[in-house]
Amino acid sequence: MTLMTFSPRRTLLAIAALLAATLSLSVALTVVALRPREVVVVPGVRESQVVLPEEVPSDAVKRFGLLYLRYFDSYLPQTVEEQSNHLLRFVARERLEEAQRALSERASYVLRAKEVSHLALPLPASCAVERVGHRFRFTATAIRTTYIAGERKTVARVTYMLDLAPDLPSEEDPYGLVVVGQSMKQEPIEDPDGKR
Repeated sequence: MTLMTFSPRRTLLAIAALLAATLSLSVALTVVALRPREVVVVPGVRESQVVLPEEVPSDAVKRFGLLYLRYFDSYLPQTVEEQSNHLLRFVARERLEEAQRALSERASYVLRAKEVSHLALPLPASCAVERVGHRFRFTATAIRTTYIAGERKTVARVTYMLDLAPDLPSEEDPYGLVVVGQSMKQEPIEDPDGKR
């Protein structure tokens, strides 16, 4: 058995190499940690873009508004609870309890009455976005058809108005917008069978 001995010179070189490696890794980690990050806010666009809350593009507001309406007023008895829970992700925190109560009551009615709602949404180009201070007002008109137990109940032209506020993007709400208020006006229209 032979013993390995290290000369003081070899030991100093090894220590110097370890120190140099540790120092270079520390510098690299610091540079990566301090580098500014981009925030990609809007899914569905063809290219990434950096968006500040006060500079949300109208197209993003329109896409968010249409997505919200699809979850809000297009449902089946089998999907209404899941869609209501998903919809709550897009509601402002201060309105969450009120929205949860209203959506729960509606889900109970939909299940009892076996109601189906189908919403024919407009194209984004025909929706309107108005900037109101730091918020947005989204307006869209859609055709809503409802059925009760398989029988057509109503066909109406519905104008939805959503008041939206910028919020921090999250996995649940990548748009970085939340609903702070909503209203709708419904006008019955004649359906293809001639009924009102």
